[in-house]
Amino acid sequence: MEKQAEHIASLVGMLPVFIGAVLEGIEISTPYKLSESEEKTLMFLHHNEGSPMTAYSKKVGLTRGSFTGVVDRLQEKGLVERAPVSCDRRKYALMLTTAGKNVARDIDAQFKRHIAAKMALLPPRERDKLAAALETIIAAAELLTAGKEG
Repeated sequence: MEKQAEHIASLVGMLPVFIGAVLEGIEISTPYKLSESEEKTLMFLHHNEGSPMTAYSKKVGLTRGSFTGVVDRLQEKGLVERAPVSCDRRKYALMLTTAGKNVARDIDAQFKRHIAAKMALLPPRERDKLAAALETIIAAAELLTAGKEG
């Protein structure tokens, strides 16, 4: 088990290299000047809208304080809004505005085109193996984070 854990740790350490290779050359264009953190937040909200703010910060890889700043900037740009959570007046859910939804859809389309072009460089069998591996990674992440939301 210890040897397997070491092997997994080595593989996890290589994930940034994989992500860097996949994202190399991506250029997202929007009518708004957005930071990478703002783009990530919009994309995450695009797929997971309506949860309390506290549920988002870790998922986009930011501290609560940094995430609050990102949300403030997105709100100033008219892309997101905070909506009170009915059961707790201290908590706010994040919602995309109409403009935010449009920008997020556009970013998503650009991202998917970029990924499709990168994946076209791989033989079909390798793409299939990669898709299966990524599905396994996502399922493992869900298991590891179950019950730790909020």
